Amino acid sequence: MNEDKILDQINTCIDCKSCLEVCDTYQATGNELQSPNGRLKIAEKVFTNQKISEEERFGIYTCTLCSLCDTVCSQEIPISKIIHTTKIRLSNTEMGPYEIHNKISEGIIEKDNSVNGKPEERLDWLPEKYKDSEIFENRESDTLLFLGCMSSFKVKESASASYQVLRKADYDFKILKNEPCCGEYLYSAGKLEEAKKYFKKTYEILKQNGIKKIIVTCAGCLYAFNNIYSKYVEGYDIEVRHIIQIIYDLIKDGKISLKKLDDLEFTYHDACRMGRKINGMNIYNEPRELFSLIGINIHELPNNREKTPCCGAGSGIRGVDKDLCIDIGSTILENLETDSIVSSCPLCIFNFRYVNYKNQMEKSIKYITDYILDAME
Repeated sequence: MNEDKILDQINTCIDCKSCLEVCDTYQATGNELQSPNGRLKIAEKVFTNQKISEEERFGIYTCTLCSLCDTVCSQEIPISKIIHTTKIRLSNTEMGPYEIHNKISEGIIEKDNSVNGKPEERLDWLPEKYKDSEIFENRESDTLLFLGCMSSFKVKESASASYQVLRKADYDFKILKNEPCCGEYLYSAGKLEEAKKYFKKTYEILKQNGIKKIIVTCAGCLYAFNNIYSKYVEGYDIEVRHIIQIIYDLIKDGKISLKKLDDLEFTYHDACRMGRKINGMNIYNEPRELFSLIGINIHELPNNREKTPCCGAGSGIRGVDKDLCIDIGSTILENLETDSIVSSCPLCIFNFRYVNYKNQMEKSIKYITDYILDAME
């Protein structure tokens, strides 16, 4: 974003503070330095070359970038974009990313994943019955099932179930034996130059493998390939869709039949990057229609769809302040009308499970394709 324009936008803020009512970090802490309004004031200092304090730095780097503040701003200030651009401006200064950001970023560059996973274990999720028949890059397909770091290493059933659904549907796709990271973490951390280099590397791998279409299981990967690559990768021309969109179309086309699953009910969580933050699409109706087809009683959060709060792990704040991450996630789990919650984002699943474990809340937390696979006839 143009820095002069940023300052003009900041100066349109009328201090109504309506953004405080939807900000997950402010609601958890009561600290205005960790609110959209407070962060705009910090951004103004950064873009007018004033020094900021350690507390102000912490305020910037504990923003989940969920964008809820953008939706309620009466002045239509793109608050989350300004906060992210502030991170970029700070990136090469002493008030830039924390050591945890640097450590995770180094892992992405060295190991091609953001979770410190061993590259040789990336495919441990692959079901045993497919291991001998899977030919990876050698399959003649221009469609890639891109599993991403969270599905590959942390929420493996989201990778396994998604893969099996497509195989059972006889869908044309391939997977990569040495899949790279999408690089979204680098970007969210404000490490723009490192991110652009990594985006280019990943894009080159995709093109070398003849990929024209990507199917993702992760909302973060969806955000990266849909929103970011087109901005920073010259000639980027790959279509990206979420696995739920593909399954929805396969059912409409009669290529997947689903049976009813008895006596199931849960709450559905819409990830930030499944709608509110995605350019040109939202994926709100598809999961709900799929659940309706298999007879599941869906409960909604008090705020859902475009108003759904972040799970608490957005923009890498887990590494900066685990307690804050737990507090935000706990608020969601405490407001459930059911004992179960389902999401279409493995990062949300991973964080809810972490919160559930830390607070011993005994909630069931599942990825959406688990149910789709169970319901396939």
